[in-house]
Amino acid sequence: MAGLSVVTLLLGATREFLIARELRASGAADLFFRGLVAVSAARMVGLSLYRSRWIPAPRELLGTVLLRQERWVSLAMAAVGVAALLAIVGPGAWADPTVWVFALGVGLAVHGSALRALAERAGRERRGFALEWGIPLGTIAGATLLPGGALGPALGLVAGLAVGVAGVWPIARCSGGHETKDMPQETPGRTSALLVDALVYANLGLLDAALSHLFAVGGFARLNYAYLFVNAAIMVPSAAATVVALRASAGDPARAHAALRRWAVLGGVAGAGAVAAVGLLFAWAPAAAIVDRAIGWDVSEQTGVLILWSAPFAGLRLANTIGRQSQVAADPRGLLAWDLGGIAGRALILGFGAGLVGLIASPIGLAFAEVVQLGAWWRGPRRKGE
Repeated sequence: MAGLSVVTLLLGATREFLIARELRASGAADLFFRGLVAVSAARMVGLSLYRSRWIPAPRELLGTVLLRQERWVSLAMAAVGVAALLAIVGPGAWADPTVWVFALGVGLAVHGSALRALAERAGRERRGFALEWGIPLGTIAGATLLPGGALGPALGLVAGLAVGVAGVWPIARCSGGHETKDMPQETPGRTSALLVDALVYANLGLLDAALSHLFAVGGFARLNYAYLFVNAAIMVPSAAATVVALRASAGDPARAHAALRRWAVLGGVAGAGAVAAVGLLFAWAPAAAIVDRAIGWDVSEQTGVLILWSAPFAGLRLANTIGRQSQVAADPRGLLAWDLGGIAGRALILGFGAGLVGLIASPIGLAFAEVVQLGAWWRGPRRKGE
């Protein structure tokens, strides 16, 4: 699994390298990353929801039964995702075919997230890498075959996503036992809480994308180039921590909480240290020169400071990813007040800070939201009425 994760990171880095070399910090790059954020958000919201519902579910349930039961939820998430995409890019971009390519990608991403969750539920996480690899490989192919704009990478991304979905689909038929009974129904409040939590907390880019028009042209692309390195440091351990922590919390969340809190602290320190090391590496002239020469412009100078400012967020994010799963398993409704408070503060910081400190407002806002989130789980899981 570690080797597969390294390959995933290398593919993601290669994708961003090609986008940075071809589009640089331009309006086309901004459009590509706005579409990518919508697709990624659809994937992460769906994956967070289905992991939380399906991994603790009885093992005898067939994957096809779970998919059938959630089909209307998936359709609703896809519709909301397309609406979010159109709002993010703005009416002025609706005539661009790139936007509608990404709209197709949003629908595929939601379905792919369900299949990825089934693969993890069946203990076959390696098959889920068909999705992880299909997206960057497709984007690389699209950027190579149709360079010079956002349409080529977008077409490649959607094609790679479609291939990944096809590769994981067989998991749905063998991700459970031989019984066809339905999954026990959850209360509407719990299901709604999981959806809201997934929408507000699980994805990172929607708010930045929605407010990205506050930045100068190319600013949102610069932000995404910086976050590539941040995500590279915490993406793989975050995904593993989510699955492991959910499994640990499924039996007795209260008993697992103390252990999860210890691991959260260790993971947070490691995540912050890894991101800070990358930022310092970009400040080292020999390393910066190699990166800038390969890409063709001063990307290290324009992203290094952003990476360093992202170190607190990265550590807090990884800590929260581990620690909050005990509350997810106990009662996700206990997360909502903290979710909404965090994103409200983050929106204010980004909205007012963009004009004062520029792009640095984004990692500051992200760190604030993660600090607020600590209150959701640090003292232990709580159920409704407590």
